[in-house]
Amino acid sequence: MDRKLSFNEVIGATFALMASDLPTVLGAIAVIAAASTFLDITSATLSNILAIPVLVAQYYLIRRLVERQGLQTADRLGGFGSFFILGIVAGLGIGLGFVCLILPGIYLSARWSMSSAALIAENQGFGRAMSTSWEASRDHVMPIALTWALITLPFIVGALALGGVSAMSERAGGGVQVTIVVLDAISNLMLYASQVAGWYFGVALYQLLAAPAETRLDEVFA
Repeated sequence: MDRKLSFNEVIGATFALMASDLPTVLGAIAVIAAASTFLDITSATLSNILAIPVLVAQYYLIRRLVERQGLQTADRLGGFGSFFILGIVAGLGIGLGFVCLILPGIYLSARWSMSSAALIAENQGFGRAMSTSWEASRDHVMPIALTWALITLPFIVGALALGGVSAMSERAGGGVQVTIVVLDAISNLMLYASQVAGWYFGVALYQLLAAPAETRLDEVFA
């Protein structure tokens, strides 16, 4: 792809992919947010274990999208083990980037945004998948980063709101109050809506920039 993507193309491709799979999008957000809210109210300690089923859901949802969009190029799709390692390695790198004045974290998030889709579609190791995403995003960092920031904003707001809800719950003596439950649920909906949108964002980008020519979206948005 010779031309540079615009912000409108990136966000448009992401929302178009989500709209084409809306029941799954809404279902995933609702189920994960409901589970998180239940665990927040019943046992804040147990709520940490939700990260594992969410990671499994992320893997199978991206795998489903890769198959549905005809993006698979290997005989077998990438496995969960490699996907899990990719999440750890990329997460550590991005986390370190955010510690270093935030901007490096945003930059790395943009450059590695297609890694999960590449790993599953091409059955690559995590290093090769990260390299594929890095190379494909080289000339499109700004629109990718802006889209990533927009998608991540509800996550940040939801996380901050959850902190406030936790403080309210402590002041209330840990008792279950309707207001606290509602605020917790809204915060979780924002947080996981952002997270699920990020999964679709990665697949949409991969289809725009790194997938085989016959499956790319660049002609659609040209």
